[in-house]
Amino acid sequence: MTSTPDTRYSLIAKLRDSQDVEAWNEFASIYQPLIFRVVAARGLQYADATDVTQEVLARVAKVVERFDPTHASVTFRGWLYRIARNITVDFLRKQNRDRAQTSLDQSTDLSALASPTTGESAEFRLQFEKQIFWVVAQDVRSQVETRTWQAFWETEIERRPVADLAQELKLSVGAVYIARSRVLAKLKKQVQLRMLETGIEQLCEHDLRNQEN
Repeated sequence: MTSTPDTRYSLIAKLRDSQDVEAWNEFASIYQPLIFRVVAARGLQYADATDVTQEVLARVAKVVERFDPTHASVTFRGWLYRIARNITVDFLRKQNRDRAQTSLDQSTDLSALASPTTGESAEFRLQFEKQIFWVVAQDVRSQVETRTWQAFWETEIERRPVADLAQELKLSVGAVYIARSRVLAKLKKQVQLRMLETGIEQLCEHDLRNQEN
């Protein structure tokens, strides 16, 4: 399937319909864990990070129709990151006012967090790519036989020797390599399509072994 400008932002376009439950569920499955991890990394407690994440999602629901995918300098990922960053900064500022002289006051550099020149945007992209991988991996795993998935996962991700796994699965070494190659090709294709559909502006090379970290 060839990706076009229409399919590239198909999910984003669907989000403009607040009644499209399927689109919003797909959006949440990808972005909610991502937003939570990035927010929690700023030192928020679990309950606070959960509240901020929900606020980010609610804000997106309100303003997603304003996002213009045709703007050359704007990506959905960057747009979403700015929303998450701004809401997190607002939360921390309020928390600092309410809890003056706490350890949070001393450990949180709000000016650095608010700065678009920090490495936080790169972190957001990395977490985004990992989340895309895990969502796609779950789909692909359900589409292939158990032994086929094991051939991929245990040799490519867990780095088990092919010969050892072949003996355990009662397959030839060649069959393990073929199964692994098929799963890898399916993963790469679906990762690419999913990233295009969810607004990533460019697909980077994926070292799948690193996605488990």
